[in-house]
Amino acid sequence: MRTRLLAAVSALDVLSAVALTGVAGAREPAKTRVTIHYSGDGFYGKLKSTRAKCVRNRKVKVYKLKHGTAQKLYSDISDHDGHWDTGNSGQVHGRFYAHTGRISGCKGGTSETLHIP
Repeated sequence: MRTRLLAAVSALDVLSAVALTGVAGAREPAKTRVTIHYSGDGFYGKLKSTRAKCVRNRKVKVYKLKHGTAQKLYSDISDHDGHWDTGNSGQVHGRFYAHTGRISGCKGGTSETLHIP
C-alpha cells in the first residue's frame, strides 16, 4: 500500500513539473522573422514563426531609411501563410526594411535592410 502511495505521489510531482513548464513556455512570446524582397515594381516577403498566429493577419510596414531616419512608405496585412505584398510601388531607390509589431504571444520582427541602387 505504501509503495502505491509513493508511486502516485511521484507521478503527481512529475505531472506538475511538466504542466508548469508548459504554462511557462506558453507565456513566452514566439519570435517572428520578417523577409523583404523587391521585384522591380513592388515589395514582398514572408513572416516566419513557430506559431501560426504569429504569421497570419499581421500588419507589415515597409520603411525607407534616409539620413538616419525611417519613413513609412507602404504596408500590407500578411495572409494565412505569412506572405505579404505591397503591390505596385513603382521604381524605387535607396535602403528599405520591413517591420511587424509585437502582438499578444508574438514578438515583433524586422527584416534585414535591402539596398536598391
